[in-house]
Amino acid sequence: MSEKDQPEPNKTPIGGVEKIRTMIEGFDDISHGGLPIGRTTLVSGTSGTGKTLLSLQFLYNGITCFDEAGVFVTFEESPSDIIKNANIFGWNLHRLIEEGKLFILDASPDPEGQDIVGNFDLSALIERLQYAIRKYKAKRVSIDSITAVFQQYEAMGVVRREIFRLVARLKQLSVTTIITTERSEEYGPVASFGVEEFVSDNVVIVRNVLEGERRRRTIEILKLRGTTHMKGEYPFTITNAGVNIFPLGAMRLTQRSSNVRVSSGVKTL
Repeated sequence: MSEKDQPEPNKTPIGGVEKIRTMIEGFDDISHGGLPIGRTTLVSGTSGTGKTLLSLQFLYNGITCFDEAGVFVTFEESPSDIIKNANIFGWNLHRLIEEGKLFILDASPDPEGQDIVGNFDLSALIERLQYAIRKYKAKRVSIDSITAVFQQYEAMGVVRREIFRLVARLKQLSVTTIITTERSEEYGPVASFGVEEFVSDNVVIVRNVLEGERRRRTIEILKLRGTTHMKGEYPFTITNAGVNIFPLGAMRLTQRSSNVRVSSGVKTL
């Protein structure tokens, strides 16, 4: 999406739920207008499916299309690697950071490889994130990825509690958030640790399925709580401009979709 493009108004009310446009090619079509404002969306997929790219593009488009500041929390890659990788798509994140429109909160592992000791507590991270959101007046937040948090700590119950705290605080701050997580299979449980989807209002699955000698990328919205969206899997590609989804009905895939069913939040559905 070129910074010179003039998109339609950002907020789109659909069925009483106001949505924020992602400006990711095709996504606003299959989601019937974008992501619900002020809520958390889980983007889940196996390694290499484009989760990080989608979450970063959500922020980049918000800044360049609507002048909405964003915060990116990284639990895996270093900020320098994120900035370098974004250059492939022509996204100058360094300039956006200097302009105060983007903040990258580094929560990646200690490069010295020191052992983690003591009780797991996200309080410090939550406070840093809240400070950044308020300082930059951020409307969009992306967190990549909470799988790394689960992998670093053994006390799963405590980690779950802290993730719930994090999501609750983000909701209080009225920011629209994407959280990425990794799953072990293309078709099966939504996420690896069985809790991620329950702390999110919305669930999106990205896949990169090997068929014969070719791979096929698809995206599927499992849940957008309280609102409508297109059902099933839709093909997408990763181009030099980022994620590009093909939402046309004629291109809709007919192979099996996830057998995991998640409540939409709409009683009549």
